[in-house]
Amino acid sequence: MRLSNIIAPLMLVLLLTGCGQGKVNDSAICSGLDPLVSSHADALIVDGGPKSLVTGERLITGFDAGCHK
Repeated sequence: MRLSNIIAPLMLVLLLTGCGQGKVNDSAICSGLDPLVSSHADALIVDGGPKSLVTGERLITGFDAGCHK
């Protein structure tokens, strides 16, 4: 049996078994990102240029909406 005949099915099995192995903990993600978003907001106020202000505002708005802030 050729190695290439084993690799493709093995990769498929690994992909399928890796997906759906549990629920993502949204509160843990939000808690972990909260200080990073806050420090980014502070940095935007101090030295943000026009583009970083726009993208930063989008990031913070999305984070607030997703994490119910």
